[in-house]
Amino acid sequence: MIYRRIIYSIAILLAVGTRMQAQPLSEKYNANRPVVVVCDWDKPPYEFLNDKGQPAGSNIDVMRAVMKELNLPVKFVMKEWSIALKTFEREGADLILANARRYRHAPYVVSENIVNYNRIRVAMRSDSVGMISLKQLEREGAVFKPGDYSAYYFLDGDSASINFMEFQTPKVALMGIISGDYKYYVWGEEPLKWKIKELNLEGITLNDVGIPISELHIVGRDRQLIEELDDQYSRLKQSGDIAILQDKWFHPERVSEKSSPVWLYITLGIILLAALFWLLTRLAQRHVANATRNSTELNDMMYQALHMGNFIVMEYDIRRDRFTNRYGQILPEDGLSLEEFTSRIHPDQQSEFSQKMRQLMNGRERKFELNKRWNTGTAEAPEWLNFQGHAISELDNDGRPAYIVNAIHDVTKEMEEDRAARDLVRKYDLLSNIPFIAMSFYDHGGWLIDLNDNMKVLCGISEDNPDSRRFWENVCMFDVPLFRNAYSPEDREDILFCQHMEYPELGLDRYIECQIQPLFNAEGEIANYFINAFDITDQQEHDRQMHLMARERRHVEQLSKLHLERLGYLCRNSERHIMRSDMRERVIKFYRTPVKPEYVHNFDNFLLMLEEDEREAFSRLLNDDKTREPQMFTIHLIKRSEGQPGSVFDITFNPVFDQQGNIIGHEGISSDVTTMYNAVKQLEVTTRQAAESVRLKSGFMASMTHELRTPLNAIVGFTGVLDALGETEGRAEYVKIIRNSSDMLQRLINDIIEASSFTDGKLSIVPDDIDFAEAFEDICLTLRQRVEQKEGLEFQTASPYEHFATRLDIGRIQQLLTNFVTNAVKFTEQGYVRVGYRYDDGYLCLYCEDSGKGIEPDKQEVVFQRFVKLDEFSQGTGMGLAICKSITQQMGGTIGVRSEGEGKGSTFYISIPCEQL
Repeated sequence: MIYRRIIYSIAILLAVGTRMQAQPLSEKYNANRPVVVVCDWDKPPYEFLNDKGQPAGSNIDVMRAVMKELNLPVKFVMKEWSIALKTFEREGADLILANARRYRHAPYVVSENIVNYNRIRVAMRSDSVGMISLKQLEREGAVFKPGDYSAYYFLDGDSASINFMEFQTPKVALMGIISGDYKYYVWGEEPLKWKIKELNLEGITLNDVGIPISELHIVGRDRQLIEELDDQYSRLKQSGDIAILQDKWFHPERVSEKSSPVWLYITLGIILLAALFWLLTRLAQRHVANATRNSTELNDMMYQALHMGNFIVMEYDIRRDRFTNRYGQILPEDGLSLEEFTSRIHPDQQSEFSQKMRQLMNGRERKFELNKRWNTGTAEAPEWLNFQGHAISELDNDGRPAYIVNAIHDVTKEMEEDRAARDLVRKYDLLSNIPFIAMSFYDHGGWLIDLNDNMKVLCGISEDNPDSRRFWENVCMFDVPLFRNAYSPEDREDILFCQHMEYPELGLDRYIECQIQPLFNAEGEIANYFINAFDITDQQEHDRQMHLMARERRHVEQLSKLHLERLGYLCRNSERHIMRSDMRERVIKFYRTPVKPEYVHNFDNFLLMLEEDEREAFSRLLNDDKTREPQMFTIHLIKRSEGQPGSVFDITFNPVFDQQGNIIGHEGISSDVTTMYNAVKQLEVTTRQAAESVRLKSGFMASMTHELRTPLNAIVGFTGVLDALGETEGRAEYVKIIRNSSDMLQRLINDIIEASSFTDGKLSIVPDDIDFAEAFEDICLTLRQRVEQKEGLEFQTASPYEHFATRLDIGRIQQLLTNFVTNAVKFTEQGYVRVGYRYDDGYLCLYCEDSGKGIEPDKQEVVFQRFVKLDEFSQGTGMGLAICKSITQQMGGTIGVRSEGEGKGSTFYISIPCEQL
């Protein structure tokens, strides 16, 4: 039993150790977080974008096959090669297939089995002869692909000069060789062959050059991922799958020949499996024989491993309900119950822990990951430790869970260190973004890693000048003339110096103050170089300007004083004020002179002086501490101050800031534009009235042409008919038509005359003493004939008094009632027309009610306007009601109409002031 438990514990420890060393890849990488591989978009047949814009090539196929076997999602990011390198180095991708020389040191991990061999060739015109040496390339110049190994070989070597190097894309370079613009293009053999074939180029030959063969490895930062890729690649290579994938791109003629030896491989595999099974059987027998002899050694090894790894082992006895220590002293001597143990786990994790423990105790699960926070203190003063490990159930002889072994590792210190590391990274990020400081980081070999925006400006790097960035990325800092004589790889101390930064080809000519600071790793070796620089070119110019400023200061002060005097004079003699607000004191001040305010109001009182619809917007402006742009307002003051009428002002408001950049108030100019505002408003009203008058008069003339023509045609036509008919029965009917047409023509002419009279201000009102009750009866006799001439209409009257003595212009009253009744007859087909009056508190109220078409509420205001006809097909000038309104106003009364809408009839009424005599 003790041996079994020791072996079981060792298995737990190994599982825990594996878990602590590496998180399963399936947890690191999933559909939402795939393995990102950055590739060259133009390096066929290894990796490139095909005609459909999709990743293709032998490297792409191999990585897909390996990732498929590992059941890991993969995403290929295709970029220009120099950008791909930077993307990987700035942790924008997990993997890259690149030359291992560039990534010899941590944090990079290089694969051992996944290797491509890239032979370097020189592309040149076919009519060129002879072998090509490196010295010849340096002497005559050559073109390289940006970021390629061949260029890196020269930059990493002892070449005295790199001025012979030029960087172009493969297509541009090969076409340049054909045209004679370039002589040599250095690149890999297979990509050159593929590109020449793809571009269908002739007259280009490939020659050898003395650059060693490049080994391309998978490079990453996750050692576990690299090791898994290496292992799976080896398996696929042994099975022949890798060869098939590579033959597809390099030897397509072999692809069809791969099917013949399959059965041979299967037979060999069966034989190997049988031999392996026999060997495993023998090993198992030997293992059982030596188990007893090795138990003591295993026990010692287990405790040694537990001690070295800072592990803790606890055992939970299910029957006794007791957690006890097996290694380490985290629990009390007498142990803890499950409830007590659970209470010490962080409250957010207790429910999950209890559920998983029940699953182990019931036999539904055999193990679970134990990643918890555990309180080693008290409930009042908790001290939290972070544990990671496994809980595994141990079965009794009946196969039921008897014990639960918990093997955990205290990672509190590691988590604190990780948190400290993240804080350090954050501080470095903040440091790299400090404004006005140019900073850059280089690796231990002096190659550029990153630089901030200010350093880009200092080095002349911009999107419009890509050659400048390429220059700094492809040159070692120890080879730059700027540092060559000031700093070397052997130096280990900080250095501060001033240098002349002159690069005519980059358009740079400035003096800088520069500091180089080496950064060391835990072993005391230089890991990086940190450089910060300041442009001091303008310093001498600044000193000279200071002398000029001192001489001109008095002149500026004099000008300022003169300008203040002029400003004061301008404000005093114009309708303008200088306006300032203070958000702290919440006051707003108006100045005629720049010194003493003329008016001072607090915010609340000033807002009360504004018209109501402007208060909210101006309040937001006064209290706004965010908007930093100048604002312009037009405000209407109800009153300026006590006893002064309201005015209109145009105000410009600019925010005022304190030294911290916070808005503390506003200042601007207040201009009194009341006169101009009123003139504009009056002009707008006059313009609208003129336009409306023109429109109405045009409509009136058109209407009159038609209206006058209608009765005239009837009179002329029927007069001729009378002459022809002689004395006949129909003659009376035609006479009636002529009389009605004459009457209609007379009314039209009277309306025109009346309209002309009140337009010219000649409308006269001549009141006289009358008995209005008798006069009303006489008016109704005439109106009755007009109403009852139309079949289906009944004329009704309402006279409440037998006698009513007053003083009125009865002619105008008759004109008003006649117009009302005429309109009522025109728009009433069936029913009645009723006229009446009453006397009410000094006013004589007359009305005309009908059961006709009625008037919609939205049109009841316009019917009293001149030239308005609600029915364009009805007879009339559209002036009758306008004339009634003018007469009523001339008499000091009011006029109106009531109607519930179409088909509900209308009631026109007049209220005229008068006295009962």
